Amino acid sequence: MKYLIGLLFGVLLTTGSSALAQIQTEDELSGKSMYIQGLEAFENEEYEKAEELILEAKNYLSESTGVDYALADVYFRLDNLPSAALYGKMAVDGDPQNKWYRLKLAQIYRSAGQNDATLRELNTLLDMYPEDFDALFMLADTYKDYGEFVRSNQILDDILKLRGGDISVLLMKFRNYEALAAPDSAIAQLEEIRELDPDNLEMLNMLGQYYANYGNENEAKEVLSNALERNARDPQSLINLASLYLDEQKWDSAGTLLSNFVSDPLIQPEQKMNIARFLYSRAQQNPQNVQLRIETEGVLDAFTGTDQDYGPAFSLSGEFYAQMDQPERALELLEKANKLLPEDEIAWRQRLQLLLGQQEYERVIEIGRQAHESVPEDAFIQFFVGSAYMLSDQNESAEEWLENAARAPARRPFKSIIYSTLGDVRGNLGKHEQSDEAYELALRYDAENDNAMNNYAYNLSVRGENLEKAKELALKAVEVGPDNAAYLDTVGWVYFKLEDYERARRYIKASIDTGGASAEVYEHLGDVYEKLGNMEEARKWWQQALENDPERIHLKDKLNG
Repeated sequence: MKYLIGLLFGVLLTTGSSALAQIQTEDELSGKSMYIQGLEAFENEEYEKAEELILEAKNYLSESTGVDYALADVYFRLDNLPSAALYGKMAVDGDPQNKWYRLKLAQIYRSAGQNDATLRELNTLLDMYPEDFDALFMLADTYKDYGEFVRSNQILDDILKLRGGDISVLLMKFRNYEALAAPDSAIAQLEEIRELDPDNLEMLNMLGQYYANYGNENEAKEVLSNALERNARDPQSLINLASLYLDEQKWDSAGTLLSNFVSDPLIQPEQKMNIARFLYSRAQQNPQNVQLRIETEGVLDAFTGTDQDYGPAFSLSGEFYAQMDQPERALELLEKANKLLPEDEIAWRQRLQLLLGQQEYERVIEIGRQAHESVPEDAFIQFFVGSAYMLSDQNESAEEWLENAARAPARRPFKSIIYSTLGDVRGNLGKHEQSDEAYELALRYDAENDNAMNNYAYNLSVRGENLEKAKELALKAVEVGPDNAAYLDTVGWVYFKLEDYERARRYIKASIDTGGASAEVYEHLGDVYEKLGNMEEARKWWQQALENDPERIHLKDKLNG
């Protein structure tokens, strides 16, 4: 840019009527000073300031084509294309032979979508400078943008005849052949680039990928192996070669290649993380593939074994083992992740969720409190702790944590889950009005939250309040989950409270037929049969409820009644 400032200042000094032969006036000196300040502002990307200064300079230096060119460039950067074209045209008219002025004007026309004007300026320039690289390259690029790929390649061939091999020219030809769906010709351009710059890993990877995409796996492996010979620690080359092995179902070859990489203590763990994520994503896409799972385990174990102080490795490995239904190993890794990277809320969430699934409620509460100290505004952590308190019948503490979770930032669907659970807790505490408010908020945040609909309906039915609304909610929930035993039972119990005992019987029996019904559902069916006057069936279902849950000792009174 400093060279450009000197160039434009030189242009400024050589324009006007015998400016060098006269003693410069104070106005001229002020204009030149503003001009230089404007160019410095342009260099610093302060384009509005540059505009102001150079426009002021033009008041004193009105005959300078350099000032017009500078204004064209400023307006171009400000995306004011009409003004850019105006001053670009003035610069060209003032100095028609100046290559850079005409190139800038062509660039402005091209950005404005004025195709004919763009081609006119470039062809005019080439009439004056027929072998000019910049003009030819812009012309080829312009034809490419207009979709005239064959014409673009013809011009690029002319450039190659004039200059010999040029990577930028060959790369444009490659893109043109891609657009023309001519893969053999496209590959030929990449092979030429490879000859010109054999150490260019980016080009080698592109060539390898291109061979692979068109079924030339052997050529792809040769190119990618060549890339790794030049840099054995290039992650992209490794990923591309491993992808080929995976596509060929050579799981052990891919695993060995990547394990060696992540075991190298000289490689930065951030680079290894890209490799680990790549393989993990492939395992996620094919969870039933035992061989791929085993190779992924090996790579992740090598990663955590080599980089024992790198928290993200343990977070990712913990997530993987959780996905693979190995909770104990996952918990071990996530615990290490929490120690190394206590601000990583994802690892805390995963660990707490696994412990909840194992019904380790006291552990959830203990670890959740530690997590809360490190990540105090995380709605998920607060929700998990609140849920653990609820599931261990500590509803007062559950309400406190869930209320805090509801105030923390979270997406609407998760807000709905929080409020639905808060509704359950407040119902357990007998705070029925507040419970209803929580359920209403849950459905306001997510009108399709079927669990909130069901629990709200069931609470209303147990209380015998607003039963028509309860029926509406319960039926909508069962539409979403027609095989959900709890949802079917809720519909049945609402009908029971509405004294529609035959419908109640059918829904509750359907709940039991799913195979997932609780002892409470068996008791409900017994209660329905009692209302239908069939005491033999009533006692049968009460007996099954008691056998399924011996703590329901109140059933003994029903059985003996």
